[in-house]
Amino acid sequence: MARVSASSMFLWDLDPRRMAEVIAEAGVGEMEFWAETPWYWEGGRRPEGAELIREVLGRRITTLHAPVMDLNPSSYNDLVCLATMEEGISAIRLAGLLGARVVVVHPGKRTAKRPAREEEREKLRRYLEVCLDRAVEEGVLLALENLEPAPWNLCSEPDEMGRFLDEHPRLGMTLDISHATPPPSRALAFVEALGDRILDVHVSATIDGVRHLPVSSGSVDPILKALRDSGYSGPLTLELDDKKFPATLSTKDKVGVLRRERLHLESIWD
Repeated sequence: MARVSASSMFLWDLDPRRMAEVIAEAGVGEMEFWAETPWYWEGGRRPEGAELIREVLGRRITTLHAPVMDLNPSSYNDLVCLATMEEGISAIRLAGLLGARVVVVHPGKRTAKRPAREEEREKLRRYLEVCLDRAVEEGVLLALENLEPAPWNLCSEPDEMGRFLDEHPRLGMTLDISHATPPPSRALAFVEALGDRILDVHVSATIDGVRHLPVSSGSVDPILKALRDSGYSGPLTLELDDKKFPATLSTKDKVGVLRRERLHLESIWD
């Protein structure tokens, strides 16, 4: 059975109550909460905000995405690294409060658009060690997400992701299908080599260079079927970017998009 989830970033402009209404109307059972939507940053970080999230979304939130905007665990700037670590710890703490099982983190990149070096990798190791220790305290799992291929991005290829997973046995992976494609062979290589470490899947397509588009066109069906056949049973998180649609989406439109994408995933899994 497909465990369809929705990323709260697709519902960027909504507060938790409206988010809950939209995913319920779309028939989506789970949510990945990004700890950096406008509502969250502009007041939701207060203790009462966390309580509201738990009240209206808590039972649906199975994964939580740590903040990434303006942040980079592998930055040249040690202050940026420190801020990223603090936000990661805060996200893990929130996940523990909400009862989420998995916290998703990004590996970061070299600040300059030049090939990543061992210096960036060592900073990522320190970040992961701190976050993994805190995750154990909170009873949650940490999942490192693959970034889109670029010389400066860390963990965009299966080999490097595999090395970090080997170094950190407690660490899992979030497979972002859109980041891994094209070509489909890269995403399939992640599934084949690291399938037993995948805790969460971000489901969206890259079409003509545009990322995080709907998958109901069938363009990533071979990858979804490979995940299904591998025995993957975790969340299938619809991580769609509303800015990439031809026209501005109303809340009603977003319900329709999520429902359509859910039905497509269920048709493959079920």
